[in-house]
Amino acid sequence: MSNVINLFPKLTSADTINQEFFERFTDVALLLKCFQSVQDAVEFIHDGGKIEERDDSYIDLVGAYWALKVLFERRTGGDAQKVSDDHREVESRCLLAGEQPPDMHIPVAGSFVAPTPPEVYSELSDMALACKAFNSAEQIRLGTNATLAANNAQIGATLAVEAINVTTALRQLVLRLSGGSLEAMAAQIARKPGETLQ
Repeated sequence: MSNVINLFPKLTSADTINQEFFERFTDVALLLKCFQSVQDAVEFIHDGGKIEERDDSYIDLVGAYWALKVLFERRTGGDAQKVSDDHREVESRCLLAGEQPPDMHIPVAGSFVAPTPPEVYSELSDMALACKAFNSAEQIRLGTNATLAANNAQIGATLAVEAINVTTALRQLVLRLSGGSLEAMAAQIARKPGETLQ
């Protein structure tokens, strides 16, 4: 295990504790912060303590709130407070009406781009197809590095779309170069009877 994680400084009431403060930390550091804050609060209460506004436990729990909000936004692209409020509103309305609340889903941010339709690839030359596949693969490589740094939901979704584009372009190119069908491709790469692998 390598020690490359930025750990949190001890939070004080003098710090500006907000979402911007927590956005500079990695997911692992945020998760550890949340765990430690909850663990400390539980132990404090278990030992007979009472959490008061602006005491250390209170400040740590506020920090955990903002850390969770940042993690939620990175994973989904959404605002945890808004999603939570929407879910509570639906639950309250259903409970007041004597109904069972429906299954509620968490919205996830979409991709920045849409997959290229396969028909577009059929109009490209062999070189253009190879370039398209290379460019999409390069976007995945660059995006993977960005995702490791930012862990952004939209970047992740965009990488998935680019992977679809790479696969579609390469499939079209391979089929074209091998005769236009999977059967023709299989016939070209299949070992002929009597041949040995060398």
